[in-house]
Amino acid sequence: MRWDHHPSHGFRFSATDAIAILLFGAATAAGLWILGSVAWLIAFVAGHFFLFCNVFRIPRFLELTWAGCFLAVASICLVLDVEILHVMWLTPPFTLGILWYGVRRPEYRGIGSSKPDAAA
Repeated sequence: MRWDHHPSHGFRFSATDAIAILLFGAATAAGLWILGSVAWLIAFVAGHFFLFCNVFRIPRFLELTWAGCFLAVASICLVLDVEILHVMWLTPPFTLGILWYGVRRPEYRGIGSSKPDAAA
């Protein structure tokens, strides 16, 4: 018998997740004081990580695909000398596309998924 403290399907949250959220919140607050508004990107990326890993629980390659899209958009903003915070409204279409694809995969196990039959 396997003794997991995390459910195999659905939303997942642990004490470690709570600590990470608090640390990212503190990093964002400190960053706002030190870096200015660009520190909102800390919370933006951390929020996406939580969304992908805990809420929708999508496969790693989709998380990395989003990270690549984020970096590409951020790089384009920097090269074109566009405000870097534009990345926060330019990347949500990638987020929605990745979630749309991830939820429709047969092995989806995030929020709203059903557990496989125990008899199977």
